[in-house]
Amino acid sequence: MGMYEHPILQDVINAQWFSKKKKSDGIVFGASFNPIPDPVIALVFTAVEYAITQWASGLLVSGSQFSEADYHDVYKRHLNGLEQWRNFSTRTAQALARHQQRLYSYGRSRAGFHNVPERVNSRFDNAKLARAAAVIRDASDEE
Repeated sequence: MGMYEHPILQDVINAQWFSKKKKSDGIVFGASFNPIPDPVIALVFTAVEYAITQWASGLLVSGSQFSEADYHDVYKRHLNGLEQWRNFSTRTAQALARHQQRLYSYGRSRAGFHNVPERVNSRFDNAKLARAAAVIRDASDEE
Protein backbone atom coordinates (compact mmCIF):
# COMPACT_ATOMS: atom_id res chain seq x y z
CA MET A 1 0.00 0.00 0.00
CA GLY A 2 1.41 3.36 -1.03
CA MET A 3 0.97 6.95 -0.03
CA TYR A 4 -2.72 7.88 0.36
CA GLU A 5 -3.78 4.35 -0.62
CA HIS A 6 -5.33 3.08 2.60
CA PRO A 7 -8.47 1.01 1.82
CA ILE A 8 -10.60 3.29 4.00
CA LEU A 9 -10.29 5.91 1.25
CA GLN A 10 -12.15 3.73 -1.26
CA ASP A 11 -14.69 2.69 1.38
CA VAL A 12 -15.56 6.31 2.22
CA ILE A 13 -15.62 7.41 -1.42
CA ASN A 14 -17.97 4.53 -2.26
CA ALA A 15 -20.27 5.25 0.68
CA GLN A 16 -20.37 9.01 0.22
CA TRP A 17 -20.34 9.51 -3.55
CA PHE A 18 -21.27 6.18 -5.18
CA SER A 19 -23.87 4.49 -2.95
CA LYS A 20 -27.08 5.67 -4.65
CA LYS A 21 -26.63 3.87 -7.98
CA LYS A 22 -27.44 6.20 -10.89
CA LYS A 23 -28.37 9.04 -8.50
CA SER A 24 -24.94 8.99 -6.84
CA ASP A 25 -23.12 12.31 -6.94
CA GLY A 26 -20.08 10.54 -8.37
CA ILE A 27 -22.24 9.43 -11.32
CA VAL A 28 -24.43 12.51 -11.77
CA PHE A 29 -21.40 14.80 -11.56
CA GLY A 30 -18.97 12.34 -13.11
CA ALA A 31 -16.88 15.01 -14.81
CA SER A 32 -16.01 16.39 -11.37
CA PHE A 33 -15.04 12.98 -10.01
CA ASN A 34 -13.15 11.46 -12.94
CA PRO A 35 -10.51 11.02 -11.70
CA ILE A 36 -11.11 11.46 -7.97
CA PRO A 37 -9.66 14.94 -7.29
CA ASP A 38 -7.15 15.86 -4.61
CA PRO A 39 -9.69 17.82 -2.53
CA VAL A 40 -11.88 14.72 -2.18
CA ILE A 41 -8.93 12.62 -1.00
CA ALA A 42 -7.83 15.36 1.41
CA LEU A 43 -11.38 15.69 2.77
CA VAL A 44 -11.71 11.95 3.34
CA PHE A 45 -8.42 11.71 5.24
CA THR A 46 -9.32 14.83 7.24
CA ALA A 47 -12.63 13.22 8.22
CA VAL A 48 -10.80 10.02 9.17
CA GLU A 49 -8.47 12.02 11.43
CA TYR A 50 -11.52 13.61 13.04
CA ALA A 51 -13.06 10.18 13.67
CA ILE A 52 -9.81 8.90 15.17
CA THR A 53 -9.64 11.83 17.58
CA GLN A 54 -13.24 11.16 18.62
CA TRP A 55 -12.26 7.63 19.67
CA ALA A 56 -8.70 8.33 20.88
CA SER A 57 -9.56 7.57 24.51
CA GLY A 58 -11.22 4.29 23.57
CA LEU A 59 -14.65 5.80 24.10
CA LEU A 60 -16.56 8.10 21.80
CA VAL A 61 -16.07 11.71 22.87
CA SER A 62 -19.18 13.59 21.87
CA GLY A 63 -19.67 17.30 21.73
CA SER A 64 -17.08 18.35 19.19
CA GLN A 65 -18.05 18.84 15.57
CA PHE A 66 -16.26 18.31 12.31
CA SER A 67 -15.86 21.94 11.29
CA GLU A 68 -13.76 23.97 8.92
CA ALA A 69 -12.56 26.12 11.80
CA ASP A 70 -11.11 23.10 13.59
CA TYR A 71 -9.92 21.01 10.64
CA HIS A 72 -8.89 23.48 7.94
CA ASP A 73 -5.18 23.08 8.75
CA VAL A 74 -5.47 19.28 8.69
CA TYR A 75 -7.21 19.46 5.30
CA LYS A 76 -4.52 21.79 3.91
CA ARG A 77 -1.82 19.43 5.21
CA HIS A 78 -3.37 16.57 3.25
CA LEU A 79 -3.71 18.71 0.11
CA ASN A 80 -0.07 19.72 0.43
CA GLY A 81 0.93 16.10 1.03
CA LEU A 82 -0.78 15.04 -2.19
CA GLU A 83 0.92 17.83 -4.11
CA GLN A 84 4.32 16.94 -2.64
CA TRP A 85 3.78 13.29 -3.55
CA ARG A 86 2.81 14.26 -7.10
CA ASN A 87 5.86 16.51 -7.46
CA PHE A 88 8.35 14.14 -5.84
CA SER A 89 9.07 12.30 -9.10
CA THR A 90 7.54 11.33 -12.39
CA ARG A 91 6.98 7.87 -10.98
CA THR A 92 5.03 9.10 -7.94
CA ALA A 93 3.00 11.47 -10.14
CA GLN A 94 2.03 8.58 -12.42
CA ALA A 95 1.24 6.33 -9.45
CA LEU A 96 -1.03 8.98 -7.92
CA ALA A 97 -2.81 9.58 -11.25
CA ARG A 98 -3.41 5.83 -11.66
CA HIS A 99 -4.68 5.61 -8.08
CA GLN A 100 -7.11 8.50 -8.56
CA GLN A 101 -8.45 6.92 -11.76
CA ARG A 102 -8.76 3.55 -10.03
CA LEU A 103 -10.69 5.15 -7.14
CA TYR A 104 -13.17 6.55 -9.66
CA SER A 105 -13.43 3.28 -11.60
CA TYR A 106 -14.12 1.25 -8.46
CA GLY A 107 -16.64 3.84 -7.28
CA ARG A 108 -18.49 3.68 -10.61
CA SER A 109 -18.47 -0.09 -10.41
CA ARG A 110 -19.89 0.10 -6.87
CA ALA A 111 -22.73 2.24 -8.25
CA GLY A 112 -23.45 -0.40 -10.90
CA PHE A 113 -21.65 1.20 -13.82
CA HIS A 114 -18.92 -1.08 -15.09
CA ASN A 115 -17.85 0.77 -18.20
CA VAL A 116 -15.67 3.75 -17.40
CA PRO A 117 -16.13 6.67 -19.78
CA GLU A 118 -13.14 8.27 -21.40
CA ARG A 119 -11.63 10.95 -19.25
CA VAL A 120 -12.27 14.31 -20.82
CA ASN A 121 -9.01 15.99 -21.69
CA SER A 122 -9.56 19.72 -21.63
CA ARG A 123 -6.03 20.57 -22.70
CA PHE A 124 -5.32 21.83 -26.15
CA ASP A 125 -2.14 20.79 -27.87
CA ASN A 126 0.12 23.47 -29.35
CA ALA A 127 -1.01 22.73 -32.92
CA LYS A 128 -4.64 23.44 -32.02
CA LEU A 129 -3.67 26.61 -30.18
CA ALA A 130 -1.56 27.79 -33.13
CA ARG A 131 -4.46 27.23 -35.57
CA ALA A 132 -6.83 29.13 -33.29
CA ALA A 133 -4.36 31.95 -32.82
CA ALA A 134 -3.83 32.23 -36.58
CA VAL A 135 -7.45 33.16 -37.18
CA ILE A 136 -7.57 35.84 -34.50
CA ARG A 137 -7.18 39.22 -36.00
CA ASP A 138 -4.98 41.57 -34.09
CA ALA A 139 -6.83 44.63 -32.83
CA SER A 140 -4.45 46.80 -34.82
CA ASP A 141 -5.58 45.02 -38.05
CA GLU A 142 -9.09 46.39 -37.56
CA GLU A 143 -8.10 50.05 -37.31
